[in-house]
Amino acid sequence: MKKIAVILILIPSLLLTGCWNAREINELAFVLSIGIDKNINGFKVTAQIANPDTYSKTQSGDKSDKPFWIVSSTGKTIFEAIRNMSSISSRRIFWAHIKLIIIGEQLARSNTLEIFDFFSRNPELRLRTLIAVTPDEAGKLIEVVPEMEKDPAIYLEDIIENKNLSGKSYSIMLKDFLEDYLDPYLGPVTSKIVVDKSRLEPVLRTSGAYVFSEKKLAASLNEEQTRGLLWLKNKMNDSIMVVYCPDDNMPITMEIKSARTAYKSYVDNEIPYYKINVKVKANITEQACQTDFNDMYKLNELSKVLGAAVRKDIYYTVTTAQDLQIDFIGLSKILHRQHKEDWYKLCRNWNKVFRAAHVIVNVKVDIHHVSLAKPLEPIKMHK
Repeated sequence: MKKIAVILILIPSLLLTGCWNAREINELAFVLSIGIDKNINGFKVTAQIANPDTYSKTQSGDKSDKPFWIVSSTGKTIFEAIRNMSSISSRRIFWAHIKLIIIGEQLARSNTLEIFDFFSRNPELRLRTLIAVTPDEAGKLIEVVPEMEKDPAIYLEDIIENKNLSGKSYSIMLKDFLEDYLDPYLGPVTSKIVVDKSRLEPVLRTSGAYVFSEKKLAASLNEEQTRGLLWLKNKMNDSIMVVYCPDDNMPITMEIKSARTAYKSYVDNEIPYYKINVKVKANITEQACQTDFNDMYKLNELSKVLGAAVRKDIYYTVTTAQDLQIDFIGLSKILHRQHKEDWYKLCRNWNKVFRAAHVIVNVKVDIHHVSLAKPLEPIKMHK
């Protein structure tokens, strides 16, 4: 009986292996954001690493004691550059908390396959990490300390995700970018971050977007082209547009409460045709004209003005994509989903087919919130 009791005790103890591969927090360096630039020897990688002693204690806007470290290293490959950080960091680099990847434009215009190959293979990296490109040096951007946040990573993450508020910039997560990047018929799009040097201290802002083609950066989109892309991608909710009063051409600010874009396609004589229907619900948030939009006729006229502005944005973006022969809109996916047999016939020469595609845009606008008070009449001066 004693032998049986000993065996019963030993068997469970053998199954309890313990945390043999555990990594203690005080042994890790938590990366918050990373900047990758081109270097004469290959790559320069700059990482923003949380300082565990001060990160949770530092208040937003307090620059007296930075809650992060900036570490840079170089290498022939990205992985080598990161491993070279071990010579100056006493802790093991840990990626699970990274918020943002920034790539320098100079590097992005060369072949970026190695960059995204590394990040797609890294098991620690979150695929929900935001990705952006900058015309400046990426490593310098993550060193800019904002006024309202305690570290650049949170600041950059927030201004990218706030794209909807202005409707002039783009945001994308790594998983979505990689999906488009691996599609040979699509041109993936990233955020564009620029440095505003008009102030005493540098300020970062999002402006427009970048388009990739054939594994490298191919073109830059301005804010109007980016707004057209947001309409096409169903990403204009809660944004604003400024249009002009049909009576006196004074500005009116419209808040886009909801926007829905639907596609219908067909093929005729090997040319794809697309009908894009956009439904917009908007509110008047500010007007500089004296027009009383409680009058339904005048309100309908304003709806036509907003509809024309939306169509102009979309046509501008479609024309840009066709001129570049880069389908960053995603019309290939629409045709593949709706007409697979036609798609397989046209996909071999998709760039040229895409350039010849016909696009018709219809916009329906409903303006719901109109001030109940009539605008003040101008005061007449008597002689």
